[in-house]
Amino acid sequence: MDKIYFVEDVQPGRMTYAGGLSEFNHDIESLRRSILLELMDNNTVEGVEKRAHKRYQVNNDAFALVRPAAAEQMRVSDRSMAEIACAVYRSKPVRFGRIDNISMGGLSFRYISGGERSEQSLVLELLVAESGFYLENLTFKNISDFEMDDGFVINSFKMRLNRVQFEGLEPAAMMKLKHFVENYSVSGV
Repeated sequence: MDKIYFVEDVQPGRMTYAGGLSEFNHDIESLRRSILLELMDNNTVEGVEKRAHKRYQVNNDAFALVRPAAAEQMRVSDRSMAEIACAVYRSKPVRFGRIDNISMGGLSFRYISGGERSEQSLVLELLVAESGFYLENLTFKNISDFEMDDGFVINSFKMRLNRVQFEGLEPAAMMKLKHFVENYSVSGV
């Protein structure tokens, strides 16, 4: 015999339908509260993770750089830290900051807002200057970009958090991204 639960407080107008079901050899129980609430009380319903990929915290030396696609591409191999810093500056970044976390599907990074916006096509690049790691020309879409409220303002700089999703990555870029996640992340989020 099947057991059918009828929730009185959610759908009171269906009592006649529930009565009709009793003719079909079903045991009908009336509940005073929502089944969803009951399941939640029993710890059987958990939050649903919407992300398709596991996220990882990234070490402090990894940076994201959003720049116009038309700007000159940086060269970082066999360069000093100062030369890499100059190359970053010459690339005219729209946003540049430390990566918070990353997955094979996207990343989030913090940057100091400079108010500059670009109408040009933009690309995302990942940089670990100390080791010479550089992953260039990643296509992406912005998921969110908002001012962070830290509650403690020391100066007039506004810190922002930018979340992006990778789009249309070539297989070579996917392999290099996998290498980045495996070698420069420190723990799962």
